[in-house]
Amino acid sequence: MKILVAYDGTIHAKKALKYGIRKIRKEGGELTLLHVFDRNCFVDYDAGPKAEELTRAEAAQQLEAARNIILETAAGIPTRIVSEEGDAEQTVLRYAATDHPDLLLAPPSYKGIVKSARCPVYLIPGTILVPVDDTDTSLSTLDRIREEVAATGSKVMLLGVVPIHLYSKEEKRGLEKVEKETSIRLKRINKMLVDQGIETKKIMRSGYPDEEIMKAADEFSVSMVILPSGGNTPSELRKAAAIILGEKDRMIHPLLVVPATETA
Repeated sequence: MKILVAYDGTIHAKKALKYGIRKIRKEGGELTLLHVFDRNCFVDYDAGPKAEELTRAEAAQQLEAARNIILETAAGIPTRIVSEEGDAEQTVLRYAATDHPDLLLAPPSYKGIVKSARCPVYLIPGTILVPVDDTDTSLSTLDRIREEVAATGSKVMLLGVVPIHLYSKEEKRGLEKVEKETSIRLKRINKMLVDQGIETKKIMRSGYPDEEIMKAADEFSVSMVILPSGGNTPSELRKAAAIILGEKDRMIHPLLVVPATETA
């Protein structure tokens, strides 16, 4: 795996760097840190002749902090630090287009690159989208949700999905039952996460699960989508996971598919 970290020296950028290092250590691969100094911001700058000099000194300190993080936590991991000048977002997009990373990690200040990047962008911290249906399938993702929240400081958006397309007008009672069961499970998972101090929000949508998941991911600019997969229990979420995995070009957001337990 190739990971690119857009680094601006902030606390969030440091968290993104540490997250990337842990991911490479776990899955293998290489990591590149890209720091961009924006000289254009000093055009017509009236804060004094030393403004750029002071800012460059600050940038040097930011890079030194990044080097220390890498020295302390990335032993044995192939890493490199790249420093460039120009518009921050455009430079990151251009570099990603030529370096072809599998994942781009960035602080929220880079949210403008999400829809333009040619690879998945994980904003840290951000919002993790967790779809829920009328089964207990999503319970199998709870441990990974906790891990991601702990590592990134992200909040969670729970998306209750009702597959309304499966029911005809004559099957109103069946649809009402599915809506009720989905709502119950949505509230259950929400309470479990809230009780652990995780910030959550819940919404309900009706339609094809894979389409509703991708619509919500775009609408709320989520950082990651966590879906269950596998197992024997019938679940529309598992079908959605299979569809999305089979059409990866449709999903521009990072996707984490978690094997579901047989008892879910």
